[in-house]
Amino acid sequence: MTSSCDSHIMNKHDLIGHRHSHNSELLYVVLITINCAINTLYVVFVLIWLHLSFIVFNDISRIFCGGGL
Repeated sequence: MTSSCDSHIMNKHDLIGHRHSHNSELLYVVLITINCAINTLYVVFVLIWLHLSFIVFNDISRIFCGGGL
């Protein structure tokens, strides 16, 4: 005989079957998050490198072409 309160409480045997699938879902979320973070850092690094290289190239061209600062 079970009460209405007992039907909402999970025992330890109910958690065993769901634990592995839940952990694998969390693993996929963590791996996708790490992958997105690495790709974002790569894009930011490339954009900063391009920005700095254009600044350097513009300064060099002003020096050699006689442009004023």
